[in-house]
Amino acid sequence: MHILVNAVPMVGLQTGIGRTMRSLYRAVEALSWAPLSVRLSYFDGLSVRRAMPEPADPKRWAVWTEAVWKLPDLAVLGLRIANQVQLEGRLRRACRKTGFHVYHEASFFPAAQRLVPTVFSLFDFSLDRFAHTHPRERVWFHRLFFRRRLRYAAHIVAISHTVLQEAKARLQVAEDRLSAVPLAPDSVFAPRSLEEVAAVRRRFGLAGDYLLFVGSLEPRKNLRLLWKAFQRLKTSVPVVLAGWHGWGEKSWLDEAVKKGGSGRAQAVLTGFVDDATLAALYSGAAALVYPSLYEGFGLPVLEAMACGCPVVCSDIDALRETAGDAALFTNPDDPDGLASVLDGLLGSAQRREEYRCRGLERVRQFSWEKTARAMMDVFQKVAERNPWPSSSSKI
Repeated sequence: MHILVNAVPMVGLQTGIGRTMRSLYRAVEALSWAPLSVRLSYFDGLSVRRAMPEPADPKRWAVWTEAVWKLPDLAVLGLRIANQVQLEGRLRRACRKTGFHVYHEASFFPAAQRLVPTVFSLFDFSLDRFAHTHPRERVWFHRLFFRRRLRYAAHIVAISHTVLQEAKARLQVAEDRLSAVPLAPDSVFAPRSLEEVAAVRRRFGLAGDYLLFVGSLEPRKNLRLLWKAFQRLKTSVPVVLAGWHGWGEKSWLDEAVKKGGSGRAQAVLTGFVDDATLAALYSGAAALVYPSLYEGFGLPVLEAMACGCPVVCSDIDALRETAGDAALFTNPDDPDGLASVLDGLLGSAQRREEYRCRGLERVRQFSWEKTARAMMDVFQKVAERNPWPSSSSKI
């Protein structure tokens, strides 16, 4: 089994899709597939390589991205389209040269190639359902290509049963071309020592308890509601916002980072942090607060649980599926309700311990080994069915 992986997300900032693909293929590389012989190749957008590519430098990536976003929306859309056409051409040339059995696509939509059967990982429908929370040029790009490119997918794998049900309702795709394979937290996410937590506290000026949010600071994450809830808290603690600055209007953030009477900021922005730092932040937090309007899976919820961090998150389908009964759920439109739940958790060590234990138990149900084996089952079935023409055929 020779699998060609779309590694373009791996060479960007390691969030979301990039983190997921890296964790998945580390698991695939680590497992024994006897009697099947598994070979992996990685398409980085320019060429095919045998080794998994290194991620981008976060600072350089952020500077480049912010420079592009200063361009007019139509200009960025034009750049996206030109890049996509060139990328698909390079991919087709790569597929003609080597006998791949399956191509694993993890971009916004499948690439236009029929030389190798494509398995497409579908992460969510946010660009359809919550288009107003994304940059306009990204929404236009999605609408231009997504449904036109779905016909190039031999099989679509949703990252949760929630997304699978959405796909069944929204896409005109035969059910035997759809399946769900859940994600998992990386093994780096485990409870950290008191010394590691103390070092991270000193680094970010955190003297006592703190709440934690993890993710890009973008509108779909509902951080404006988090700030409203924070202002209603009876318990005085800072909230740590760990993640890339993201996009969207952030007038609330200017107020959040102002220093209060204690001389300390009410919100602490860490920017993008490495996994070891993130694991320590999870391990030391009083709770992860994840108030998203919409998610396809909600990986930070499991990462927090794996580190022994209690979780408070939105009462939405995907997070219910991921967290089970191991999180406290709140209405994503109710800041008073969120504040009340957080005050209850902050005021009770017993309650925090209860949800810490629930989370550690819940996360045992997920592993990248399980996910890797489930994906390999899909790859084998698709390769055996092999609906596409031979490599000598034209597109």
